[in-house]
Amino acid sequence: MNAPRVATIAAHEGSLDDFFENGNVGLHLVAGDGTILRANRADYEPLGYEVDEYVGRHIAEFHADREVIEDILARLSRGERLDKYPARLRAKDGSIRYVQISSSVCFRDGKFVNTRCFTVDVTERMQTEAALREAQERLAITYENVLAGIGEVDGDGRFLRVNEAFCDIAGRPRADLLQSGFLDLTHPDDVEEDRVQFARQVRGEVDRYRIEKRYVRPDGRVPWVEVISSTVRDQAGNFAYGVRMVLDITARKEAERRQKLLLDELNHRVKNTLATVQSLAAQTARTSSSAEEFRARFEPRLIALSKAHDRLTRNRWEGANLKDIIQEELAPYSAPERRLSIEGPDLILPPRASLSLSLALHELATNAAKHGALSVHGGSVEVAWEVHRDASPFPQSVSIRWTERGGPEVTPPQRSGFGSRLLRVTAEELDGRMEQELAPSGLDWRLHFPLSGAESGFNA
Repeated sequence: MNAPRVATIAAHEGSLDDFFENGNVGLHLVAGDGTILRANRADYEPLGYEVDEYVGRHIAEFHADREVIEDILARLSRGERLDKYPARLRAKDGSIRYVQISSSVCFRDGKFVNTRCFTVDVTERMQTEAALREAQERLAITYENVLAGIGEVDGDGRFLRVNEAFCDIAGRPRADLLQSGFLDLTHPDDVEEDRVQFARQVRGEVDRYRIEKRYVRPDGRVPWVEVISSTVRDQAGNFAYGVRMVLDITARKEAERRQKLLLDELNHRVKNTLATVQSLAAQTARTSSSAEEFRARFEPRLIALSKAHDRLTRNRWEGANLKDIIQEELAPYSAPERRLSIEGPDLILPPRASLSLSLALHELATNAAKHGALSVHGGSVEVAWEVHRDASPFPQSVSIRWTERGGPEVTPPQRSGFGSRLLRVTAEELDGRMEQELAPSGLDWRLHFPLSGAESGFNA
């Protein structure tokens, strides 16, 4: 062999050695029995070994999975080539490195001599992929378990993805929703506004918008929802898809509706109360000859009205029990020398009837204490009532009877006073009928009025 050729071969071998030792890819040569014959720094240094701790040892000592290295050696012994075979190597500190192995086999005279292995460390990539999978799994779990409904829609408003909460709010299975668009769920009266806003969002005029509207569910329910629609854009800034977060606000809407009704009712009641006070003052003034007399008559009537309001307030203005009204009006006149009888079923009167009857019963009790059976020793008052479920002339009505006995001899009044007018007005306000008789034994007063199922309750 001439000198130039020898020099060329030596230079070539030197280049191969330099490539082997200084390459960025891990390289090692393994004998047929699995012993590492040679390795470069990129192969053993990532595992934390020095060359003399690595070369000369069996390759299986560095593999974390015995069955994997057995499979690798078996394939190589059959002459198979490995291409990016995944494996796990155990580093000197006990940590695990993920690698991909590519190798070719050298046979001589049909005998497996050695194999050349290229090892690419993919630990960071595997860790990144694992972290990404975990993040995706966590996001998917959060997506499905968040209380708000979430739906993703394309530029035509058709659903691409929905979570379980969205299905619950819409009252439809996921498969049905993915075959429809968000406008298909919307109440007809609320479609146009949402359509216009979404079109602006797709055109890029707005990035997001908020709307309150109604859904129509297959079960007939019409829930109110609050929708916050936001935009996801591609790298070019174009509309990619919309994210619609949906909250069921039916309870809030119902509360707002009830609050409005309560405010309207409060306004109505305040006006009615002021009108009642004005009427009490005017009627009392007509029958009073002096300011002192007016005060003496007006104040008890005003207090009676106040007590009636207190009763309704205790019951949240849902009504008052007729028995409670009668007992409270007669309570000041309860004494051993007077006999009071109160008898009838529990009957919850609506607010209007409660106020009217409170004032009427106050006038009856006051008149009985001044001029009737409660003004003398041994006098008695009986108050009884009945509920007629099918009585004529009313489909469901109440009869109240006030009977006085043992009082002074009754003489018809010279003129009609405020009390008489109030009793007549009470009957008119309740759409009822009043009868009264001034018998020698005392006043016999009867009132019949209808009950409305929507305004009153009856407890037998």
